[in-house]
Amino acid sequence: MKESEQKVREYLARIGARGGQASRRELTRQHAKKMVAIREAKRAALKAGKTWPPINPRDRRLLKLH
Repeated sequence: MKESEQKVREYLARIGARGGQASRRELTRQHAKKMVAIREAKRAALKAGKTWPPINPRDRRLLKLH
């Protein structure tokens, strides 16, 4: 391997090791529960043969989890 290729590999390894540390976010327990509830609602709707996201406004209210 050439010296220039080695330097590129080292540089990419160095920036890859940081991998998204600056953009990390904390997920609260409440937000995680909402995400799971929406995922389960989507799974149930698709299994029942309905569209996702729901077109019917009444069904959309079910997604507003508080």
